[in-house]
Amino acid sequence: NKCYTARDAYYSCLDEAGPKRAVKSALKEYKRACPGSWVKHFDDKRETELRVKIVLETRAAEATAAKAAAAATTAKAAAA
Repeated sequence: NKCYTARDAYYSCLDEAGPKRAVKSALKEYKRACPGSWVKHFDDKRETELRVKIVLETRAAEATAAKAAAAATTAKAAAA
């Protein structure tokens, strides 16, 4: 389907932080190939997925830091 292909190309371009001209061209093709309601749906879905990814990555980093801090505290207590 041309719409899905154009959407995927546009999102890939965004993910790769391609040249502005390439992103603009990909966006134009995406909007041309897909109905407006689809573009809105896909963009909203992508935004939500990116937010979830950021939250999960932040929580994972916080958990790793907490484990490292707990291990350091345990090691100090055992050495004392």
